[in-house]
Amino acid sequence: MKIELRVIGLMFIVLLLAACSKDGESPEGTQPVINIYVYSPNNPTVTRGDVGNVDPINNDLNESLITSLQIWVFKHGTEELVSYYQPETVRNLNEDKGVTYQLIVSDDFSKADPKPNVDVYVVANAASCGLSSLGKSTTRTALEDAKIGSAYFGLSPLTDKVPEAGLPMSGVLRDVAVTGMAPVFKISSVTLTRTVSKLRFIFSRDDGNTVKITSIKLGAIADSENTLFQIPTEEYIFLKADHSLYNIGSTYEAGGTELLPDDSPLREDINWNEDPLKYAYQSGQNAQDYEDLIALGLSEDKLSGVGPYYLRESDKKLSGVITYQKGNAEETMKATFEMKAAGDFSRNHTWIIYAYYGVDGMQVVTVYSQNWTEVTSESHDVYNW
Repeated sequence: MKIELRVIGLMFIVLLLAACSKDGESPEGTQPVINIYVYSPNNPTVTRGDVGNVDPINNDLNESLITSLQIWVFKHGTEELVSYYQPETVRNLNEDKGVTYQLIVSDDFSKADPKPNVDVYVVANAASCGLSSLGKSTTRTALEDAKIGSAYFGLSPLTDKVPEAGLPMSGVLRDVAVTGMAPVFKISSVTLTRTVSKLRFIFSRDDGNTVKITSIKLGAIADSENTLFQIPTEEYIFLKADHSLYNIGSTYEAGGTELLPDDSPLREDINWNEDPLKYAYQSGQNAQDYEDLIALGLSEDKLSGVGPYYLRESDKKLSGVITYQKGNAEETMKATFEMKAAGDFSRNHTWIIYAYYGVDGMQVVTVYSQNWTEVTSESHDVYNW
C-alpha cells in the first residue's frame, strides 16, 4: 500500500510539472512550457535618498492589490512572440509573495538548440492606467512604447485613493537566457514594481495657539506667481534597457496645483500633541518604524494628514509651498519644502513631508540616505524626507 501511494504521488508531481498552470488549473497533456516566477510588488522605497523600504498601506484598497496580470515572452530584440499568458485569476499572487506561471511554448521552440535569449514583459492592473487594450496581439515595440494615460496619476484630477483596478505595476527582463530541459524550461524571476509614487503631508503642533493650513501647492514658488513644471505628462509603463531609474516623456504639467481639499479640517486647525518632535524623522531610524510611528499618530489624532496622492514618477526635484496662519491672525506665513535631489521621486517611491509648529515656528528637516546605514540630516524650515 505504501509503494502504491508513492507511485501515485510521483505521477501527480510529474503531471504538475508538465502542465501549464492557470493559478491552480492545469490543462491536459505534456506540452512544453516555460516557468516564470513573478514576485508581487516590492515595498516602496522611502525618499529622501532611499532611506529604506516600507510596507504598502491600506487606502480603501491595498497598494499591493493585483486584479489582472499579463505576461509576454518574445525572442530577444524581435517581434516574434514565444508565448503570452493572462491567468484567469490572480488570487494566489495576492496571497503569496510570488507565483510560478507556466507558459506554453511551441514544439519548434522546445526543440531549438541552443535556445534564443528572450525578452519578458509583465503588466499588472493595466486597466488602472488606460492600458486595457494590451493583449496577445500587442507587439514588443508597442509594449516598449506603452504609456500611462495622461488622465491617470497626474495633477488633474489628483488620485488620492487606490483605484478599484489597483495601482499599475510592471516588470521587464531583456536578453535573458532560457534554461532547463524539455518539457519544462525556466526563465529568471520577474519582480513587479509600482509605476507610480506616493506623496503625503503630515502636520502637528504643540499645545499653543491654533494653526490653520490654508494652502499646500506642489510646484509653487514662494512669493511668486511663477510655477515649476515637475510632473511629466507621460510615463512609460516599462523602464528602459539602460537601467535608468525612470522612463518619462519630455513635457510636464504646469505646477502650482492645490493639494489641500476645500473641506479639509486642517483649514480650521491641525492636531496637536505634547511632543511634535517625537514624529520627526531621526537620523538612522528604520524607515518602516517611522512609517508605523506616523500611522499610529494619525490613528490617535495626534497628527493631521493630507493625501496620500499617487503621481506619475518624475526626474525633477519636487518642491512647493505650505501657507498657514497662526491663531486668529489674518497674516499668512509660508514654508517651502523640497526634495534633496532630482530623481528622488522615481517610480515606487514614497515621500512624507512632516511639518510641525512649535516655539520656533513651522519647522522642517530634510533627510538624505544613500543606504540603510549612511544617513545625514539637515534642518530647514519644514520637515521633508
